[in-house]
Amino acid sequence: MCIFHLMDMEWQWEFCQDHAFMDCVSSVVPRELDVQQLLHDTEEKLKLNACCIEQSLRELQGTLGDTRAGDQMKPVSTGHQDLLDFLRALQQYLRTEEDGREDAALLTLLSISSRCGVAFPSFQQRMAPCFPVHAVRDEAALDVQEAWEDIRVLLRRHLLEKLHSADDVVDGDRGAEGCIRMARRVRRFEQLLFLYPETEVLSRYQNLQVKFVQDLLRGTQPCSFERLADRLRTAAPTLCSTIAADLHTLRCVVEPNTLIAFINQGYLNTISQELLVLIEECCENAVKDTSTHTSKPGKRSCTKAKAQGSAREASQRGVSGCLTSQQLSCLAKICSTLLELDEQMELLVTKLPFLACPGAPCSVRGILKKTREVSEMPAGNGNRYTDMLLQQNPEPVVLEFDWRSAFRELVSPVAHCLKAVLEDACSRSRQQEETDTVISVILLPQRDWALPSSLESQAPKMIAKFCGDILKEFDVLLPLALLCRDDPLLEVRSTFVEVCSYVASAVVGRLEERAREVPSTAPLRNLPALLASSLHIQQWLGHIQHQLRDGGRVPLSLLPIQRCQELTEALQDQLTQYCIQTCATSIFQDAEAHHWGDTKPFYEGERCSFSIQMWHYFLTGLRRDLWAMLPPWVAQKVLAEILSGTLEVLACRYSQACPTYKRSQQIRVDITAVLLVVEQLVWSVSSSLEELLQPSRTVCPWIFSIHSLCNQLLAVLVLVTAPLSELHRFCQGGSGGISSATTAADSEARGVSWLTAIRPALFPPEPLRSSTVTSNEFTTKHLLKLMSSQPDCDHKLLLQSLLDADCILLRVLLDNSYFCIDDSRNDPDSHKHGDAFMEAVFSVLLPLNNIPGALTLVLKNYFDKRRLWDFLYNMTAEEGPARSAVLRCVRAALSKAVLSIVSHLIAMVLDHQAWEDLATFLPSQGLPESVLSKVPKEWRYVAPNARGRQASKGHDELMIQALSFVFAILPSAIASLPLPLRFLFCTGEKRVSQHAEQLKRTGLLIWGLVSCLCQDLEEGGRLTLDHRAADKLALVIECLQSAMGNQRGGANPVVQKVLQKLEESRPNWTVMQLQKARKLCAGGVLESVQAGVAPGRGGSPELTEQKIGLMLLEVCHQPGGSENLRQIYHIIRLNEDLLKAQLEASRGQSDAPQRMVDFSLASDPRPPDFNPLTCFQHIGLKEFSQSAISEWNWDWAQLLPAYLGMSPLTLGTLLANRWELQEEAALEDEEKTLVDHLQNVYFKTSLGS
Repeated sequence: MCIFHLMDMEWQWEFCQDHAFMDCVSSVVPRELDVQQLLHDTEEKLKLNACCIEQSLRELQGTLGDTRAGDQMKPVSTGHQDLLDFLRALQQYLRTEEDGREDAALLTLLSISSRCGVAFPSFQQRMAPCFPVHAVRDEAALDVQEAWEDIRVLLRRHLLEKLHSADDVVDGDRGAEGCIRMARRVRRFEQLLFLYPETEVLSRYQNLQVKFVQDLLRGTQPCSFERLADRLRTAAPTLCSTIAADLHTLRCVVEPNTLIAFINQGYLNTISQELLVLIEECCENAVKDTSTHTSKPGKRSCTKAKAQGSAREASQRGVSGCLTSQQLSCLAKICSTLLELDEQMELLVTKLPFLACPGAPCSVRGILKKTREVSEMPAGNGNRYTDMLLQQNPEPVVLEFDWRSAFRELVSPVAHCLKAVLEDACSRSRQQEETDTVISVILLPQRDWALPSSLESQAPKMIAKFCGDILKEFDVLLPLALLCRDDPLLEVRSTFVEVCSYVASAVVGRLEERAREVPSTAPLRNLPALLASSLHIQQWLGHIQHQLRDGGRVPLSLLPIQRCQELTEALQDQLTQYCIQTCATSIFQDAEAHHWGDTKPFYEGERCSFSIQMWHYFLTGLRRDLWAMLPPWVAQKVLAEILSGTLEVLACRYSQACPTYKRSQQIRVDITAVLLVVEQLVWSVSSSLEELLQPSRTVCPWIFSIHSLCNQLLAVLVLVTAPLSELHRFCQGGSGGISSATTAADSEARGVSWLTAIRPALFPPEPLRSSTVTSNEFTTKHLLKLMSSQPDCDHKLLLQSLLDADCILLRVLLDNSYFCIDDSRNDPDSHKHGDAFMEAVFSVLLPLNNIPGALTLVLKNYFDKRRLWDFLYNMTAEEGPARSAVLRCVRAALSKAVLSIVSHLIAMVLDHQAWEDLATFLPSQGLPESVLSKVPKEWRYVAPNARGRQASKGHDELMIQALSFVFAILPSAIASLPLPLRFLFCTGEKRVSQHAEQLKRTGLLIWGLVSCLCQDLEEGGRLTLDHRAADKLALVIECLQSAMGNQRGGANPVVQKVLQKLEESRPNWTVMQLQKARKLCAGGVLESVQAGVAPGRGGSPELTEQKIGLMLLEVCHQPGGSENLRQIYHIIRLNEDLLKAQLEASRGQSDAPQRMVDFSLASDPRPPDFNPLTCFQHIGLKEFSQSAISEWNWDWAQLLPAYLGMSPLTLGTLLANRWELQEEAALEDEEKTLVDHLQNVYFKTSLGS
């Protein structure tokens, strides 16, 4: 055995790498100024790191030069007996039961090696003819080698057990705990490499992990498909975390190619081989079970009978050919788990940039490109093959996961049984459905696949039960088709596509048959269910096509997507046309009410026609059915088309009516009721204020048509039923004496003028004439009503409502809750739900960099009333208001920004402590004197003392390094914070004037950020640290606080010394870094970004639909973004009456009663189930009052000027329908005079001529 004695140079810890290449990543899109700051900081860190490396190299060269000039490189002769005595003493000590003996022995060997220059061999040494210059020759080294080998084995066993323990497994998290565990694992691998060569270390560790994987996949009970699926599902997370841990650990000690080869052989290849063995065992057990069951008399399933032919053929090859539906489902679960594991490997590779080297693509190769001999290497030759692979690696390799090869022998039986099972499921579901007259519907089950975000509004809510049952079977077995994407396995995919096409065509055909049954033998409610089912099948086929797109040799054109689209369009057209026809031929057939020539009044003119009331009832019930089944967008389109079609019928009928004097009131009451009903429904069919108030003929033709038809009906009401005296007054002077300017102005607003006429308080005429809807001061109330009228929560509309008018909805909710009002009830549950609402609001507004003032606008009144601004200065307080939900959110946002800094500082301290243990290791603390006394004298190993001076120097260097790192990354940390949070602190800085002197240098945000950093360091990153690491972190905290001007108590000499050294090495550097950070959070920078929200109150640009969409993406990309929006929507719907009252009170229309906001999540804000009696007597939430409609007070002074400017032909036609202009009309003298004047103006004739 040769011990190399190189030099007697004591190791000193020098932390020269001052600037870690790490940045705080922003969770939102950064501004240009932030990007520039990040790029500048990165460039500066690169330059500083380069200078640091050059300095380290110069110091190392100087140190080597000094030792080379001395006499310490002379050969040293170590006595054979002395060496043997030391090794046997160490060997005997390792065989004791003393705790920590292995760690003490390792530290002693490392200390001897570093201080005395003794190189212990890490390989099985053989006698060579020549030796190195400084080698200690020993001709009788067999006993020494045996002792050293035994020591190595004991230490290796200890290190491998520690590496394999569950406490050391990490999954690559970026937290402090993950960094510390990874550093511990790296250190243990380095200790192994001190004892053994790299190939042997990896080989032995690989054997250990191979056994771990085998034990994880194997069980104690006989293997079956069901047990294997459950076992694999349970083992998958552990496999992912273990592979991730080894990838992140071994990349620090081995080359990338060697690492990937290790992962391939240790994990991926082992999983593939084990999977092959286990599936073969499952097939054998399945064959045994099948033979056992078939020997007994009993009824056989249709599926088994269809698959029996393939069973005999496959059984001859030793593979189970009679797979049951349950076995196929279990196989599909196995494939699904393996596909997810495959995706995890792909994701893991993309997160490891060190693999993206030239020639080494970042990918996972699904089919192993190796020879058959290599893939079938016997288990006994595994070690030799691994050593050969790890040593050679002539070419870069990729991760190779060949788990699909385990299914090759199952291709034929799976293909045959797959077809039988799916066809049987389709047949059974159709047979059950054929017996029902009314289609059974079910809520759409939770799908394993999701539609693109742009198509979420097109997802149906309920579908036909038989469709759901059939598609569920396909979804369960879809992983089998996804598995088979390569040539040897394509038969399964081809069979799946073929059966899918056949079954989908059959289902579509059945839907067509059921559609033809309406209305002869099936009710109308079947049509929405059929339409929803057709839409779901169409989306499902698109999903199948997308999933199987990589199988180029499988023709996906067989899928009946086009036929399904045609069926969807046909069903939608059938539904709308049937409803319109039903209204025209049945509901509107009201002979008694529409007998316009009757000289008797209809119910004394005090109620509308029964047909109008039934039409309202029919549309309201239809809306409920559409809302419950169809996608929101489709439901709105269908209802809008039906509403437009029925209005067209009504407009045609009433425009042709020539009533008698007694029946004129009937037309007025009917049209008034129609307009009230349409006003209630038009909110439901509009998805935005633009569609409601400024509809486009091309974008939303049905809404445009609804407005046009309502204006026609209103024209009939005005020109046919207006009092003759009012009509004559506005007709004087020809053309009614109306100025052209007034007519032109009114004609511009003619599109929605009927809304102003029927609801003047809700739709004032002046705002409607504005070119932009968002400039309307009433938009908040409009948005609130529009949002509550939608079929479901519309995220875009909700976000627009929240931001409108300086976030008035959110401010009203907070101002009328326990946040701003003292609640005498003191209900803990209510407060808990309120805190959850506050957290949701904070999470939604925080990422909105385009509107940085929104968060401050919402919280400003709350912060003022509860005096919370001071707590932004003292973020570490834990009592009183500091525990409020919003301050917890602010604290969490700041902690997220400093999380990587805390992790890095803790890892830095622990790394320094580990090397300090090696440099200042006192053997008296570990090894007994009986071992230390055996250390050979030639090594000149002297047990060191505490070496307080060098330890103090190391502490100073650590503190300087930590401070340099914090101040270097501080601007990046500020830039990573969202602008709304920066704006909140910028506003708060003006409110905490009592701390102005302390904040003059740093500002409130930097002060709060460093305070959070110090608190997290004090907590040790929520890790359990020993007192030495805690003391170092406490010293770092004290240095940071002193540097920020927050020194507590008397001056600490150590802190002053550290700050002085840092200032001497970099004059004014900390001040410049603070100025950079302050520039990013100061108010002057944010003034360029408008703080207001609504136009006219903050000067911000208009919130267009595109900008709202971009902000919605930012919100939904945050964790829990969609859930937060839905929670806010729930609270708004729950408190809709309170919001309406407060909005009216803010405009001075009424005094809102003092009410508390209900934050209960258990309450249901949706309207109750459809009640026919209630619906019949109400229009929306208001009562369908016949007397109120008959006495409706129309503003003829506003209406007549607008409609007398119509085209002469239309005007003359409608005026001719007035009862006064009929030949048999009995007129008084005064009336006759007025009629003559009308005819002279519009008809150029006289009644008496």
